[in-house]
Amino acid sequence: MPERVFEYMSRAGNEPWIVGMLAFFGASFAGLATQLRVGKEITWRAITAAMLNSGFIGAIIALIGYKNFADNLPYLLGISLLAGIGGASMLDFFLLLIKQRIGIDIKIDRRKGD
Repeated sequence: MPERVFEYMSRAGNEPWIVGMLAFFGASFAGLATQLRVGKEITWRAITAAMLNSGFIGAIIALIGYKNFADNLPYLLGISLLAGIGGASMLDFFLLLIKQRIGIDIKIDRRKGD
């Protein structure tokens, strides 16, 4: 398995989809780490949402910056990881802002035995 990862990384300078894939996986785990640090309840839905949101933001940033930074992949992937970390926080911030602006409060109460 590690040989395959090293092969992809060695070809990453020539193939934008590989850079996007590496950025997606790195940023998705960065976003997950951010959500775990916040201390929210850990559910499969929260984990999946955090990883997909941050992963796609990281991949998009990597693919947008690929043309200008293809010769400096560590920089490009670093920016993508930072986007993954910030993506999870920004989504939470915007949802909170929208909830406060509209004036809604969503609470899900699970009752045992129902």
